[in-house]
Amino acid sequence: MDDGQRPGVKNEETYEALRDKGASKEKAARIANAQADASRAPLKKGGKAPPAASRDKGRTRS
Repeated sequence: MDDGQRPGVKNEETYEALRDKGASKEKAARIANAQADASRAPLKKGGKAPPAASRDKGRTRS
């Protein structure tokens, strides 16, 4: 830890940026570590369904 690295934080640059924006230590560490692991893909959201605005009312009501 002499080189300024925190144990358990994989992406120090992201961690510091989040802390500067006001994120808690725990939240910043979770996000930084998730972004460091490409298999977790933290930036992908949602499923494959089309947006609700593009569906017609007839199909959504029973």
